[in-house]
Amino acid sequence: MTAARFSPFELLLLQSRDQADTAALLLLAWVLTQQGPVGESERAHLTALTGAFRHGHELAPVLEVAASQDLGAIQLAAEVLQKELHGETSRAFLRLAVTLATEEAEPTLANHHVLRFLADLLGVAPAEFAALYASQAGRPLREPGDPSRHAYWQRREKGARERRRKPPPGKGDEPQDETQEAIRKRQRDERAEARRQARAARAQARHEQHKAKEQARARQRAEREAERRHKQARREAERERQRAEREAARQRRQAHRERRRESHDERRQRSRPGGDGTHHAHARATAPDPRIRSALTVLGLEPGASRGEIRKAYRRLAQAHHPDRFHREGEAIVASASRRFQRIRKAYDFLMKVS
Repeated sequence: MTAARFSPFELLLLQSRDQADTAALLLLAWVLTQQGPVGESERAHLTALTGAFRHGHELAPVLEVAASQDLGAIQLAAEVLQKELHGETSRAFLRLAVTLATEEAEPTLANHHVLRFLADLLGVAPAEFAALYASQAGRPLREPGDPSRHAYWQRREKGARERRRKPPPGKGDEPQDETQEAIRKRQRDERAEARRQARAARAQARHEQHKAKEQARARQRAEREAERRHKQARREAERERQRAEREAARQRRQAHRERRRESHDERRQRSRPGGDGTHHAHARATAPDPRIRSALTVLGLEPGASRGEIRKAYRRLAQAHHPDRFHREGEAIVASASRRFQRIRKAYDFLMKVS
């Protein structure tokens, strides 16, 4: 896209180091041009008020756009400002605008409406703006005159006549000169305070933005960690389920082998000479209880294990499978370990009871 397709203000925005500052500068220049012709003193005043801005370009092209009343550029600047300025930074901008509009005299009719437009643009309620205006200008905010009414023009003509009747300054005006010097000093102090407030507001906004980014990054890290732990818990639960299935399958195989061995022993006893039913019944009576075999299997022991071996196996398995060892691995892992520990405990209690 060529530069010819952009308006002068769009080019300024594209080249700006800080688009919000460029937009604010144009709207402040717009306020200044509503007061009348912009001379060197007005330019210097605007430059002093916006000394903390970081746009990186000259004031002249911005003043040219403002003086031309380019409504497209003003609308674009308003959209940028509405998006970028919030909270105290928007109030600091309004204080600068009020200073420009009220420093020399009462705001013009156009500036009354411009100031109200800027306050509404930045979401500042009329009552709050009136308080801000009074604090910055040192006088209450008045309703703008209505040019459609006769009284509006009467007041203007009366003011013009009074200014024409005012005597020119003479030798006896030293106290008036002192008053003017005091006014200029107050205005300089107010401009310096407005610049300080603008810098502080922008620093606060940058701090809040940095803080919000840090909080967002912390939330993302916490979410990633929670997801990692959740996945790990699911994997552990799946591994525990597979271990339980393998253990159950092993126990079934062992029980099947025991049954086959018993059946084989019975057939062998019957095939021996003198292997009658009495002997067969005795063999069945002396065969190991299936519950004992199952309990021994849970503890990993062979039939005929002593009480000492049972206690030793129980201590080893209880230590390895106690639920407290898995409290950091998630609820599913703890629940699986609890079930396993209960089976070990029941097997131990049963064997100690019958042995």
